[in-house]
Amino acid sequence: MSKKQKRRQRVVLLGLLVALLGLVVVDLQSGYANISLTQIGEILSGRASRALTYTFLELRMPRIVVSLLVGVGLSVSGMLMQSVTRNEMADPGLLGMNAGSGLLLAVFFVFFKQSVDRFSFWLPVLSFAGALGVFGLEYRLALVRQKMHPKRLLLMGVAISLALSSLTTMLMLRLPDQDYAFVQNWLAGNIWGASWGNAALLAVGFVPLLGVAFYGAKTLNLFDLGEIPATALGVDVKRQTKKFLLAAIALSSLCCAVGGGLSFVGLICPHLARKLVGVNHRVLVIGSVLLGGVLLTGADIVSRTLLLPNEIPVGIVATVLGAPYFLYLLVKEK
Repeated sequence: MSKKQKRRQRVVLLGLLVALLGLVVVDLQSGYANISLTQIGEILSGRASRALTYTFLELRMPRIVVSLLVGVGLSVSGMLMQSVTRNEMADPGLLGMNAGSGLLLAVFFVFFKQSVDRFSFWLPVLSFAGALGVFGLEYRLALVRQKMHPKRLLLMGVAISLALSSLTTMLMLRLPDQDYAFVQNWLAGNIWGASWGNAALLAVGFVPLLGVAFYGAKTLNLFDLGEIPATALGVDVKRQTKKFLLAAIALSSLCCAVGGGLSFVGLICPHLARKLVGVNHRVLVIGSVLLGGVLLTGADIVSRTLLLPNEIPVGIVATVLGAPYFLYLLVKEK
């Protein structure tokens, strides 16, 4: 790689970092109650009122941190899936993982009658189980002569997602109003788990999972060469594929458990990152992290300010942004 290309990568990454920090500052000030930079200074110095301090530290900041982390996780999850399957349209939502998680959520609400407070502890486990089961099924169905076909995988994911979404809707009709509203908002991607506890859960879970992506960058670069060349260069393709896909599923499951059914984030961010910083995964992982944070933080600002005093689920904003981009990729592929 030339010095000019490396310089361009550094400029792009720095620009994304500045954009992310700027959006975080705007997000801190935006919402039903606007908080100025002067008031933020008073809060941090302990001179603000209790009500304002509580609003900022216990409501707004956890929401922003969780949104940012969810964006990071979904973006890296999408990057891993796209790299391993060699399909630039791979995304946790499009491949039915959100639908699998949502179905298990509805099943447990209907048949085990758990309340939201008691049930929230199991959300990450159920989300992972649902996503893993769905992806395992469609991966097996996408195999032709022991080789996975990327386009077939995408079509299987869309079909299974539609079927599971229909089953989830049928089950939701049996739920009482409170549980129905919770599941409906979760499916819409409303970042329901905006608390410091869930932010800590994401942060702890992300450490090993993002480590798989960062330290596996060299192997992912070899994946781009194809299965046969990668094997010839000493890569255990099947083992590494399972490792990366499990990491991707775990990342998306954690994000879905806390953020709800968010689609297209894992599609847009890695694809844009490849255009901005290239295909070298050592840089691509960082670009995906920053773009994921930028997209979800920006979507959070729009969701909380566009229709004040009402709030739009972040997942709807992400879908409005992502659906046209998905159509663009389909047209380009054609």
